[in-house]
Amino acid sequence: MTDLRTTIDDWRKRWAYQPWFRRYEWLAIGFFAWIAVALLFLPPFGKPAPLAAAGVIVWYLLGFAMAGVLLSDREKPILLKRATSLSVIVLFFWLFYRYSGTRWDRVQEQFFDFSRMDGVWELYAQGLLVTLQVSIVAAFLSIVFGLTFGILRTLGNPVLDLFLGLHVDIFRALPLIVSMVLIFYALPFLGIRLPAFWAAVLALVLMNSAYQTEIFRAGIESVPRGQVDAARSLGLGPVATLRHVVLPQAFKIVIPPLTNNLVSLVKDTAVAYVITVPELLTNAQQAVTWKRTPTPLVMSMFVYLATLIPLIHLTRRLERRMDAWNTR
Repeated sequence: MTDLRTTIDDWRKRWAYQPWFRRYEWLAIGFFAWIAVALLFLPPFGKPAPLAAAGVIVWYLLGFAMAGVLLSDREKPILLKRATSLSVIVLFFWLFYRYSGTRWDRVQEQFFDFSRMDGVWELYAQGLLVTLQVSIVAAFLSIVFGLTFGILRTLGNPVLDLFLGLHVDIFRALPLIVSMVLIFYALPFLGIRLPAFWAAVLALVLMNSAYQTEIFRAGIESVPRGQVDAARSLGLGPVATLRHVVLPQAFKIVIPPLTNNLVSLVKDTAVAYVITVPELLTNAQQAVTWKRTPTPLVMSMFVYLATLIPLIHLTRRLERRMDAWNTR
């Protein structure tokens, strides 16, 4: 009972020090007044006259200001802030839908004609499977080569630095689509023929390993030299020092840029359409020709979003966990 009273007293103290415009009752009054203005004075559906459009903008900005008051208050619950942020975004798109004057029936007919999507979903599934296969193989090989080259670049060998530096500079500067076309169409003239799948994987590995070489090199070199000297003085050899002292600390540093690079790799698989790899975008373009509508191409965008957004959130969680380990 005492704990409950203490909690109530704490809330009363916080309430007493709250500015009037941050209190719930005033925010509620402002919100309902804002809704009443919308019901009474907002123009009907369609492109409004200039004066009415200015009124809509002022009305939205007032709502945006109230949301800013709520979001800037540290005492407000995080769930309420998230709901407010989402509402501001949804309201913006609703106003655009209502007052932009766009022929949404024509947009739906041209870009969201689901009546022609029979058989396309199977193509999406096949293409997404190929996209994931290319991404996983290329990501694994990129990390292996990137880590190996990154370690070799820290050795200070001038010959290795020359060749590895050329690899990094060339494939970071060369557009992925160019290297993919050269590998698939030019190498056969040299007697080297690769299936389209492995040509795409090789192009992705060459480009991404160049980026990851520099990521790993920077992570390794960020470990203080004194820790390496201390490990060697304790009798650890070069390999043991690298394995037990340098790499564990370097990995904590390289996780954020490395995960961002891997997310970009998944998106870069779309370039493989130029060498007819049957990945998601290639199959979507074939469906556009087959169905004579851009709807399959538009819907492929949502398939990419549904695939990549969970991956992005997963990488953020991994980064936060690494940050927590770094602060220990």
